[in-house]
Amino acid sequence: MEKLRFATVGSVDDGKSTLIGRLLYDSKSIFEDQLEHIENVSKRRGTDYVDLSLLTDGLRAEREQGIT
Repeated sequence: MEKLRFATVGSVDDGKSTLIGRLLYDSKSIFEDQLEHIENVSKRRGTDYVDLSLLTDGLRAEREQGIT
């Protein structure tokens, strides 16, 4: 697979992490265990969808506050 590099910019809650998570998901670039983990975390948070932004949320403080 060829590497692609790109940057995203935007304000808080503009969807940057969700966009990158979606690109990773659609390109089948994540492992099954990663997907299972974010599915479980999404369920624990009470969402009825898989929160793909969890793939890229690097800071624990961001995850805990829901800031992505």
